[in-house]
Amino acid sequence: MDASLLLLLAALGDRVPGIVFGLPLILVAALVFAATHHEDPAAIRRATLEWVGWLAGILGGVLVVVWLIGRLV
Repeated sequence: MDASLLLLLAALGDRVPGIVFGLPLILVAALVFAATHHEDPAAIRRATLEWVGWLAGILGGVLVVVWLIGRLV
């Protein structure tokens, strides 16, 4: 892996430590939810990607609102 990419990832992980733990948790939650509703592996993969999008969008929206409130106050 390129050294500059590793430095960028390390800086991101240092700046937002929750991202290192949050993204895998979102992926696991989406996979478990999709697997409990589907039996076909293709349907599970598709539903997992959809749920990752939903969860990341909702949590990203909350992050933006909290960041805006922090900047305004």
